[in-house]
Amino acid sequence: MKTLRKYIFAMLLLAPFSVQAGLLSISEKDINQYLDNRLAEKVPLENSVGLPGLFQLDYKLHNLATRIGQTDEKTVEIAGIIEGLLRVKGKKYDASIQLNMDTVPYYDSEKGAVYLKNVRLLSWKAEPQKYQNELQMFLPILADGVASVLNNNPVYTLDENKTKEAMVKKFGKAIVVKKGELHLETSIF
Repeated sequence: MKTLRKYIFAMLLLAPFSVQAGLLSISEKDINQYLDNRLAEKVPLENSVGLPGLFQLDYKLHNLATRIGQTDEKTVEIAGIIEGLLRVKGKKYDASIQLNMDTVPYYDSEKGAVYLKNVRLLSWKAEPQKYQNELQMFLPILADGVASVLNNNPVYTLDENKTKEAMVKKFGKAIVVKKGELHLETSIF
């Protein structure tokens, strides 16, 4: 009987949150702001790849932006720019690579965080165009580096100081891709 009372009391306390906490939407804008402002704080977005003295690319990744649920596959598209200094046989060249990828969002309920997993490189374009062939040898390394950053660093973390997000973190179970938004669904509502 005492257990039943506790259960009823808990349900009465949670009832006002059942409509609100059942679903949390995270917009493209929210994720893009997070990528722009918080990702660089957590992980360095610059590196150097290649063989020094022979060929090397010193680069910085920036302008990451997502497009959520814009295709039938319900994926998250992500684009970014890699700017760097290409060194080939003692010569230096400024270069830029526009990357276009797609990925699958994943919700880690223990951390209350959204990650982008299974990153695939869809297309890329080098500027100036004449360095396209030289830069192509770096693409597998660069794509793996970007995939590693996205696989291991959240693109959005729930704020436990906000009641709704704290409830979703505690009871979150699934992520659903909608056009322009990710929806986090809970297991009890």
